[in-house]
Amino acid sequence: MLEWSERIRVEWGDCDPAKIIFYPRYFAWVDAAGHHMLEQGGLHHDVLIEKYGIRGLVLGHVGMDFKSPGFFGDTLDITTKVTKIGGASFELGHEIHRGETLLLTGKELRIWAVEDPDHPAGISAKPIPDDARSILAAE
Repeated sequence: MLEWSERIRVEWGDCDPAKIIFYPRYFAWVDAAGHHMLEQGGLHHDVLIEKYGIRGLVLGHVGMDFKSPGFFGDTLDITTKVTKIGGASFELGHEIHRGETLLLTGKELRIWAVEDPDHPAGISAKPIPDDARSILAAE
């Protein structure tokens, strides 16, 4: 399935006063990595809007298991991949390493949401189109 890796350096603003990564930064990094992966696969946000008419890839669930702390100045490797494709949703799996040390694992459930003026939220889930499903399933 579609996969992406990127490397980042932990900056001072990513940390608490003890130089430990402030946990919300991990959520921001994996969110960005997921979007970078989709862009690399041809599913840039603008394409999603223009071609598929979606309003967004709504976050249905997110969770992280923290294994080891990260610190100011660390170089981290983030790996994100599609782990499961459903009818109107897909799951992303995330890992962040500092060298050989696993810092965290995480999962996101993303819902393919289109505009729906008849729904109170203005959006509703729609089945993922076959061509987008093929991109997500790419090896």
